[in-house]
Amino acid sequence: MLTQTVKFNGTDCTVYIAEYEETYIISIPELAFSMQMDNNLSDEEMTDELIIHLFTLLDEDESNDAGEAIQSAIKAEQGENNGY
Repeated sequence: MLTQTVKFNGTDCTVYIAEYEETYIISIPELAFSMQMDNNLSDEEMTDELIIHLFTLLDEDESNDAGEAIQSAIKAEQGENNGY
C-alpha cells in the first residue's frame, strides 16, 4: 500500500492508495473519503478523475493540488515497479 501526505486547510492528511484488480482504491480517512479508479487511465485522466471526486469535499484549489499530489505518488510508484 502506498501512502502520501496531502495538506487540506492547513492540516496534513494521509492518503492511502492500494492497487487491486486493475484499479486503485484511494482513501483519505480524515475526510471520510474513498474512491475506486481504473489503473489504466492516462496521467491526465487520472488527475481529472481525482479532482472531480475531491471537489465534492474541497474547494477548487485544494482539489487540484490534492489530485496532482496523489497522481504524482501513483506515477512514482508505477515507475519504481517498472524499474525506472
